[in-house]
Amino acid sequence: MKIIMDNNIRFLIKDNNEMINISDGEIIQYIGIFYKKIIDSISDIAEIETSFVGQIETNRGNETGITGIYIKPLYLFNLKNNEWNKIDNYIPPKQKYFLYPHLLMLPGEYYNFHPLYYIDTCINKSLDEFKNINKNISLDDV
Repeated sequence: MKIIMDNNIRFLIKDNNEMINISDGEIIQYIGIFYKKIIDSISDIAEIETSFVGQIETNRGNETGITGIYIKPLYLFNLKNNEWNKIDNYIPPKQKYFLYPHLLMLPGEYYNFHPLYYIDTCINKSLDEFKNINKNISLDDV
């Protein structure tokens, strides 16, 4: 698996040679983590693996090239009610260490705080597929 640039378009090349457009602004579906506070606990959170739909904000790289992408989550698949919900309270990070946006990294690449290694789950989507979603969900302040 690798990330390449071709005619100013950033592509994820999966192991099966499928090409996914992961340029800034693209909408993708992917597996991510929903961080949920555990009731009656001050600092503990549950990490719930689920599907998200989000917009790619930018990439992350090092001296060898692009190693991952940052994704602003817009929708998540709520496992409790088995349906898609719109995220209604996303706030961009104000500090160096954050949980959202999600950082999806290539396998074998290292980052020291909350990277997710689900980049192989990315598929291109259209927001038109989600225009009829009328239930909202909030990201916990964790």
